[in-house]
Amino acid sequence: MRLLMFGLVVLVMAGCDAIRTVYVEVVSETTVDSAGPLGGTFTELGFNQFASFDVSNSQTFQNNDANRDNIGDSYVTHFSLKVTDPDDQTLSFIEDMEVYIGDGNTRTRVAYLGDGQNTDVRELSLQVHDDREIGQYLRAEETVVDVEASGRPPEEDTTLEAVMGFSIQLQF
Repeated sequence: MRLLMFGLVVLVMAGCDAIRTVYVEVVSETTVDSAGPLGGTFTELGFNQFASFDVSNSQTFQNNDANRDNIGDSYVTHFSLKVTDPDDQTLSFIEDMEVYIGDGNTRTRVAYLGDGQNTDVRELSLQVHDDREIGQYLRAEETVVDVEASGRPPEEDTTLEAVMGFSIQLQF
């Protein structure tokens, strides 16, 4: 009887696919031009590395011998924004911000500036929809991230760094 139970457990385990969760970060940088003498507003922040990327090209995927076909359920875990230059600038020039991820055809909002969230800081973590499954977008030929923001340009050209984190289940 024990041998039969052992054989059944081995058979069940052999039929299961292995699932491994990995964490990947994508970093992008942009410069927000100063207002100049006329002032004005802006509607996008232009993070070029987010414009289109393939998460399966990351070192984490290479270390796990994984590719895009191995991507299962996936979620955004964090999105942070930091002023890297000038030293005395804060993010107070940003009034609203939403981050979308998609495949060029469809998209979903994954992060946003919360109501009343203080932007008079040098580093800020956006609110994240960590329950929105985004595996279909990470499996796409190109993953597209749109950062829509509004506000008034800063007094000086300001360099920003954004970091977007993902929790990705790899299925083998």
